[in-house]
Amino acid sequence: MKKVFVGVISAGILFSCAQKVEKKDVISKAFSYYKKGEFSDARKYLKEAIYKAEGLTTKELLQLRYMLANTYYLDENYVDAIVEFEEFLMLFPTAPQVPEVLYKLADSYLKVSPGAERDLTYVDKAIEKAEELVENYPDSVYAKKAKEIIKKATLIKAQHLLEIAQLYEHLGKYYGAYKYYQKAYDEYSDVLDTKKIEFKIAENLLKLPYQYREKIKDYESRISMIEKKIKNEKDIQKRYVLSNRKQLLEKHLYTLKDRIKKGREKGIAILKYIIENYPDSQYAEKAKNLLKEVEKSKQKNF
Repeated sequence: MKKVFVGVISAGILFSCAQKVEKKDVISKAFSYYKKGEFSDARKYLKEAIYKAEGLTTKELLQLRYMLANTYYLDENYVDAIVEFEEFLMLFPTAPQVPEVLYKLADSYLKVSPGAERDLTYVDKAIEKAEELVENYPDSVYAKKAKEIIKKATLIKAQHLLEIAQLYEHLGKYYGAYKYYQKAYDEYSDVLDTKKIEFKIAENLLKLPYQYREKIKDYESRISMIEKKIKNEKDIQKRYVLSNRKQLLEKHLYTLKDRIKKGREKGIAILKYIIENYPDSQYAEKAKNLLKEVEKSKQKNF
């Protein structure tokens, strides 16, 4: 048993030694392919140098790890670039390449993001890396580029809210649409067409009667039926239960009618604001037309 154990150790040592490569030769080949833009071949020798070459200095390892990550980035293989650049930052947080790495990480995250209609995790990561660069390296040549990434990523987040708002609007869920338009306006007015968003907020608020019309009729009908049951019910306990049910329905009915009333008031105020402050815009004309429709319909309480 002891002989077998010793034999295994010896074989392991021999295998380990066989895996080692000549540092100077492999690094030379890695640099050569890298400079020629032949990144697939460069990666082969970069990995050999990083994982198999003996006697690498910290400076050499830093440069090789940076080059490996950069080959993925230059090949537009952004997922692998993210993995390698993140590891580079973990290993060399004070390296001179950090500003460039942060920029390329932010750019890579943005480029692998699926778009405004999908999950925004990668967009948030892009903003995080870009903001870290701007905050910690404001004088870097990459700081300006990082600000552009922040602007693009922020616009994607704004468009995400607008797409949700548009979906609710398409489905006739005008209150939900209003909420998302308002959120987009509150959080991203610096990158959006605020005139358009203001008009959309007003338009959806003024459409609330159409969303709640059938629901209000249903509540009123159920309340009326319960009132008849209460009137005819002799059992005190059952009358009490019916009265509670009626109060709950009346509360829901009041909420909808109050929402319509306040929505109408706010919507009209926004339309008037648009007309007064953007008289030459297309939305001023749209606001005037919508205001005429509202005044004509006389939707005061419904």
